[in-house]
Amino acid sequence: MLKRISLIKNIGSFRQCNAGAVDFDKITLIYGRNTYGKTTLGDIFLSLKSGDADSLVKRKTIPDDGENQEVKINFASESESENQGVAVYRNGQWLNGLRESHKLAVYDDSFYHTHVFSARKLSRETKERFSDFVLGEHGVEKARQLTAKIETRKHATKTKSDIEKQAFVGITDIPRFISRSLVENIDGTMAALEKARSDYSALNKQRKEAAAIKARSQLSGLPFNNAFIEAAIRLNELFSTALENQHESAKRELANHVDRRFTRVEGAEKWIQQGMGYLKGDGCIFCGQELTPQVKELLDIYRQCFDDQYARHEGFIKSGIKRCQQELNSSELDSLANAIHNAELIIQAYPEFLTEDSGRDAVVALQSFYTELTEAIVILKPKFEEIIQAYESQIRTKLTQPDKAADRVDVASIQAELSSLSELIDKTGPFIDMFNIKAAELKASLDEEAVSRELERLKQVGEELAAGVKRFELKEVCVEYLRLSGELAEIETEIPVLRQELQVEQEAYLNEYFERINTYFRRLGSNDFSLEHGVSHQGNKTINFFKVKFRDKNITESELDKVFSESDRRALSLALFFSSLDGLPEAELEKTVVVLDDPVTSFDNERVGRIHSQIEQLANRCEQVIILSHFKEGLANFINVQGFSRDDIKVIDIHKTNSGSTLREVDPDSFTKNIHHRHADELIDFVERRRDNLDSPARVFLEESVQLRFSKQIRLHGIFEHSFSDRIDRLQGDGIISADVANELHRWRNELNPEHHINLGDDIDDRRLAVSQLLDFVFHQLIPAQ
Repeated sequence: MLKRISLIKNIGSFRQCNAGAVDFDKITLIYGRNTYGKTTLGDIFLSLKSGDADSLVKRKTIPDDGENQEVKINFASESESENQGVAVYRNGQWLNGLRESHKLAVYDDSFYHTHVFSARKLSRETKERFSDFVLGEHGVEKARQLTAKIETRKHATKTKSDIEKQAFVGITDIPRFISRSLVENIDGTMAALEKARSDYSALNKQRKEAAAIKARSQLSGLPFNNAFIEAAIRLNELFSTALENQHESAKRELANHVDRRFTRVEGAEKWIQQGMGYLKGDGCIFCGQELTPQVKELLDIYRQCFDDQYARHEGFIKSGIKRCQQELNSSELDSLANAIHNAELIIQAYPEFLTEDSGRDAVVALQSFYTELTEAIVILKPKFEEIIQAYESQIRTKLTQPDKAADRVDVASIQAELSSLSELIDKTGPFIDMFNIKAAELKASLDEEAVSRELERLKQVGEELAAGVKRFELKEVCVEYLRLSGELAEIETEIPVLRQELQVEQEAYLNEYFERINTYFRRLGSNDFSLEHGVSHQGNKTINFFKVKFRDKNITESELDKVFSESDRRALSLALFFSSLDGLPEAELEKTVVVLDDPVTSFDNERVGRIHSQIEQLANRCEQVIILSHFKEGLANFINVQGFSRDDIKVIDIHKTNSGSTLREVDPDSFTKNIHHRHADELIDFVERRRDNLDSPARVFLEESVQLRFSKQIRLHGIFEHSFSDRIDRLQGDGIISADVANELHRWRNELNPEHHINLGDDIDDRRLAVSQLLDFVFHQLIPAQ
């Protein structure tokens, strides 16, 4: 519905019309005198309907003030806001036109000349326009059905696709899903689904935990040996070795070796000495394998025995120290500490053992041993460092004088502690074995394959339950989907049939259309005429036109000018317009705003009444009717007759000021009042201080009041005297009014007579008092004689 015309700027007589406060209603009557802008409003509506702004550009206000043209028209349906539907014209174009929720149908003088008559004649051009209007703009009903079917198919296809993408997402077989039976107990099904999901989640968690448990490490024995002590003892031996006794010592060792290893001692030393000459590198001359430190040490003894040189002694000392020095460090304790830490982490990875006696016993024992070992390592570490430093000092001394004996380093105390540490490590062995046995038993108890089978079963159960729940939740969507599928299947069979029938049915449509035109033509007062469908195949285009009969006699086109009155022509034009609206689908007509610019051109009361009746009936079917007219009495007649049963009629006046025309709302009651009522309102407003001047003489109001109050008696008694004084006397003489009333009338007649120069006085308060007394007399005392 058109709600308001907010702005008209620099178009015709509307230089700056800001009428946003003026509301429109279901039936809106716009009254405008000639030159005030009524036709300009009609052109604005036509331009908005067509989108062609050329007519508005040509109507720019004169004189041109340099400002741009602009129009803002607010449309809104019941479900829309006015801000959503503002049609905006600016700078020679419609920036925002009509939306799909609103339509415009405009009837004006140009409709008559374009579609019916041109210069009161039927020309080929007007016939073509008539044909195009009937068939081109609205089309045949079958064509509308076809268009609607195609549009419905498009909409249904899109809706169906949207449902598939949104509601049926993840469903691969939609028909199978829809064919599922609805679950009877949805609450129970949802509870079962929730339980299946919970069981699956718990079991899946167990499977993941099982895999993690199987991947857990087992405990290994703690790495530790006494290489440190062995190296320390050997170093002490090297420290105590001197060059002067080294040879004798070597001899003794050689003799002991020969005695232990040789079956025949004769020639053994000679054989050994010869063999030493064959040595090359650090490998055995027989098998090539690398010689062990013990073998190398023995070979050194051999060399000392067979070579007494200092250099060989020095080499013996250095090589011995070098071999022992490699074992002389505290990294063994660090490796042991790291191994203990890793073992503790492995134990922590088996929290299950804390709930089992055998497992808990192993864990508790191991944790106790590991704690004791860690404490022992902490105590040993500084002692190690101290002894290592002592050895390093003695090594430096010995290497400086290898032929001299050096002091031995005391390692007795740390040797005892290391021995205790080794014994403690040995004690962990049985518990490590016990722990690993329990770990193996735990891993063997986990049947991952059985868990996977149960998970697959729960998955299938859950999917079936979920599908049942989803089918229940989408039951309305499924119904709609089935409806759309059926509708699409039906439409696909209907569209080809409609296409085939369309051309055949066009003729039937035109006959029906002409029947509507004839019906409206008669309703609008042209009862003696009838129209028939005519077809012309001349030229490249088939033209549909109308042929006229007057009282069943064919009228030639050359005779139409003589047979048709101007009122008949206008009635025919309006009948064609009304017929075109009847041809619209109801849904489209319901959103159509109909604009009628001076639809009544006849002063025949009967024809005026018929047109008004058709307009009122049309208003009940379309969205809104707007009537533009300069015929005030005709609009007043419409209000008096149609407004009796309606409260949705709005009257708007095109008001002209010094700066241009504007729109203002008018009270329908005041718009329909006659001259006497307007005089009465003026006098009452004066008494009640709503105005300070009187445009109408009070004497005239008095005479009108007498004439109206006693109109029946005046007609019955034939009281037609010219002077007011004589009529008063006749009313009294015929017994219609009393002598008191007659005397009061004469008194007021004399006081209100302008010729006496009294005319209520000059003081405004005295005048208000006098008018108040006059109204009191007219409304309360001017009554027939009792």
